[in-house]
Amino acid sequence: MKMRNIVFILFFAAGSLFAQTPKLYIGGKFGLGPTMLSNGVVLGGNLNTIQIDWQPTESLALETGMGFYFGPKTKHNALKQTDTGSGIIETYSGMETRIVFPLLLKKIFRKGIYSIELGGGPYIAPVVMNTTVERTNDNGYTVSEGYGKNLFSVNQNNPFGFNASGSLGVTIGKGILFWNISYLRDFSEVTVKFKNEPVGSHHWNTLAFNIGYKYGFSPK
Repeated sequence: MKMRNIVFILFFAAGSLFAQTPKLYIGGKFGLGPTMLSNGVVLGGNLNTIQIDWQPTESLALETGMGFYFGPKTKHNALKQTDTGSGIIETYSGMETRIVFPLLLKKIFRKGIYSIELGGGPYIAPVVMNTTVERTNDNGYTVSEGYGKNLFSVNQNNPFGFNASGSLGVTIGKGILFWNISYLRDFSEVTVKFKNEPVGSHHWNTLAFNIGYKYGFSPK
């Protein structure tokens, strides 16, 4: 009997919460920022092609979507004599691209103008490595081109991480133009391999400064 009462109370509380007029925002954002590694800092970029905010109350929302994070570059230099007398040096470069599916709980102030987002466990899809090669001959002439075979690969034991951000926006029509600062960090290291040989490992640890827009839909 007591358990039934508890379940009833929970359903009543949930019903009261979601009975308030919900609002849905759909938009996107992009930005740049430093990606911090154990051996230095590089500039990274991100593009969130879709951001979905479901706002059941005036002060709380859930955010999800899909974003692409680019960099850092991991370089491996290899000497290769395609012709004994040519002196050709090939420099291979691999750039990481990640697909991130965040899940954030947002605390909203002043109807979406200010917000603080705290999230756990953004799912990070297997990292894609894009390979390019620079060929330099003995007279200093360099040619850069895409490489047909991907020589880089990555291993990541835990695809989850931590995500936190804060936003400041202005209302434009039915939507919000917003500026956002976000922080993303892996729970586990990524191991980068070149021709199946480890060439380095690091956490994805990045701070991004973004700008975006989201349009609001409110059912009548």
